Amino acid sequence: MTSSVLVRLDGPMQSWGDKPRGAYRSSHTRPTKSGVIGLVANALGRDYTDPVDDLAAMHFAVRVDRAGHIEIDYHTTGSGTYPLLPGGVYADATLRKKARNRDPRDPDFGFIYAPPASVARDKTGELVAKPGNTNQTRDRYLADASFLVALTGDDTLTETVNTALTSPARAVFLGRKAYLPTQPLSAGLVTDIDSSDPFAALRTAPRSTRSDSGPLHAWADTVPGSAGSVVVHDQPISYAGTRQRGARAETHTTLTPPEPVTEVGYDFFQEAAP
Repeated sequence: MTSSVLVRLDGPMQSWGDKPRGAYRSSHTRPTKSGVIGLVANALGRDYTDPVDDLAAMHFAVRVDRAGHIEIDYHTTGSGTYPLLPGGVYADATLRKKARNRDPRDPDFGFIYAPPASVARDKTGELVAKPGNTNQTRDRYLADASFLVALTGDDTLTETVNTALTSPARAVFLGRKAYLPTQPLSAGLVTDIDSSDPFAALRTAPRSTRSDSGPLHAWADTVPGSAGSVVVHDQPISYAGTRQRGARAETHTTLTPPEPVTEVGYDFFQEAAP
């Protein structure tokens, strides 16, 4: 028997890489299969070198409840001045002369930080960054988005995954370690799945309370070469060393799921009414 475990990915910031890392890190506009399987493997307590064949074989589908928008996190590192550690003082005659009446091991001496190898000394002997040594990075991320993922597989596996998402072995995050979920990851199990419908679990699952209005976009694994399918390269193979991803086929549709289920709590004003 097969069933689907529903995974809610909701947070103020999330990022799902679709290109090699570097100074300009991009993010897909929706969770990738590689990213979600990595999250699940982490929740299960698996290491980078552990196999993920069982998880990668699960059928993957994702629904965009709230699309959010792309933001850019801009950083600079380098440049400026870098005080020395005592070892650097002893290695330089000029600095040794300056320090002869002081013990460089004294924290008050001021040399408290090891300089990067790419800095140089100015005319006063102080270490400064070489011209143009500033490093710039631009990290793109999704802001204010919410997604629902369905992972379909054998009942035993989906139950194991659901348990791990409810009580993860490690801290989980939405693509990057600083991007934490704001809702429980587990949104429950769906049984009696129609295997002929790749979107079966997502059709009946209520939309998020923060959902966009109207029909919602959804993507799912499909048979390669089927009508309307496209090839994407986010099928996880291994997370050891350089991450390996293969190709898979996916199809797109729009869904109109049920409205969110909201719980009505204690109504103070109703209780206080005469």
